Amino acid sequence: MRFIRRSYPLVAAVVLICLAVVLGLLAIDVRSWQGRMTRDDLRFRAHQSHLGLWRTPTMLPGDPARSLLGLDDAISYRRGLQLFWYSRVGVSTGGQPDFAAERVVTEEKLQALLQTASTREERSNAANLLGVMTVTAPAADTATELEGLDRARLLFTQAVRENPSNYAAKVNLELVLRIGAPNKVKIDQDARGGFGSGGSSGVGAIGGGY
Repeated sequence: MRFIRRSYPLVAAVVLICLAVVLGLLAIDVRSWQGRMTRDDLRFRAHQSHLGLWRTPTMLPGDPARSLLGLDDAISYRRGLQLFWYSRVGVSTGGQPDFAAERVVTEEKLQALLQTASTREERSNAANLLGVMTVTAPAADTATELEGLDRARLLFTQAVRENPSNYAAKVNLELVLRIGAPNKVKIDQDARGGFGSGGSSGVGAIGGGY
């Protein structure tokens, strides 16, 4: 018993040292994430098809720094936007070369963001991007086109309600309402080309919304 009592200070010292090491690594991981987000945002603006963006740069297992910083929504949002760009341009992602399959993945990702994104601005942008994908998707017949047109109208309306300052969503809503006028049924190629996601780079600026 005396030996055990004498070992208490040593055990406590070892625990404190281990705790200090973990906290030190956590601080490094936090800084690494901050630097990674900034650098990868800049890379995305310059080259949207860049692979491997926003991946964990941390050392601690389980990546507690990501949870501490609350980055899950921000990273999901950025990856959804990149998937949107892939699906619009039709380039290979390296792991998902099929264009039709990529559109499905993108729509599912944006739909999830529409439901779970932490800010109204992000939800607005997700709705706007979904609307663009809906109205520009190929349709087999006029009935399918009209169904897509109506869904796009609802999505653009939701985007404006979530964020009344979303200029791109307002423009897209106006376009879809014009196309849906009684004397305008078919969605011609010029009309499809008029829809956009906003922003000088095609999707806006990371950090301030897309």
